[in-house]
Amino acid sequence: MIMMDVQYRKYQPNEGLEENQAEIYVNAQSRIPDRAYPVPSVEEVVQQIKTRNETEAPDVNAIRYALTKDGKPLAYVQSHYANRYNATEISFPHAMENCPPEVQNKLFKDVLEYIVDRDKDKGDDHQIIVGGIYQSQRKAEIDFLQTHGFKVDRKYITYRHISGSLEVQGEDKFTLRKGDLTDEKDLAFLIELGKVDETAIAAFPKEEQLKRYYENIQNHPLKVFLIFEDDLIVAAGAIRAEEDQDPSVQFTFYRPGHEAAWKLLMTKIAKKAFDITKKHLAGTYESDSGTEFNMVQELEKSGHVEFVSKSYRFHLPKN
Repeated sequence: MIMMDVQYRKYQPNEGLEENQAEIYVNAQSRIPDRAYPVPSVEEVVQQIKTRNETEAPDVNAIRYALTKDGKPLAYVQSHYANRYNATEISFPHAMENCPPEVQNKLFKDVLEYIVDRDKDKGDDHQIIVGGIYQSQRKAEIDFLQTHGFKVDRKYITYRHISGSLEVQGEDKFTLRKGDLTDEKDLAFLIELGKVDETAIAAFPKEEQLKRYYENIQNHPLKVFLIFEDDLIVAAGAIRAEEDQDPSVQFTFYRPGHEAAWKLLMTKIAKKAFDITKKHLAGTYESDSGTEFNMVQELEKSGHVEFVSKSYRFHLPKN
């Protein structure tokens, strides 16, 4: 039984909920001992929320809040649909320290029930997923999600690039230049590469899906890099990197047999990301298997990266 007098609200813009969400997020993040980066200010988070929601209007039913009777923030759960993966991601409850577990459970349950019904016609390959990041949170997150019917889907390890000396032996045989997703020639190179990269093939088995993906991100503030060996495109990547924000990888693709080009790509974009944001670029790969796993291990031995954390992705099995 929920003893606290709580009001539950769905998202509406410019009614103070952005500020409530930011306050909850900052409070929750400040209590995570293994968070890699400084916790942003409430004002910074408010602006990020408003910018994101203005860029892509959210489903107001998929973002919900718990507030005290007098309107003070307690917790929120948000969800969004990712067309690229045909997956709907739901967050763990972000909560203030004084928020009862019962409130967090109800909030998560309400959002989950809504998106299960909303997305029931998205096909057999559609999944509802949750991602976990921090080692310190893992046991609690696993216990929480298992009570709501989720299963562990994939295990990931996250690593951070070291921005000091990021040189790779043999890079003189490659040519690196900036790319432009709106340029037809660059787009053709990226489609060519996406048709042979294992990760791209798995995510976009049809060329039309790959084209649509590139079209969808054309207007995003991305830095794009292309690497050639003679006239052959062998690697390409894009990152989000803006001043005072955490940099992130949009994609990295490479031609099989040209692993050295991928290593060069990652070190160069990591250095560029740090130059812009003064923060280290992190990447994530599925643990214990795959070519990328082996390449990252080599980069760790050479002092280019360090491991940050292990994480899980969960999915809700279909009935």
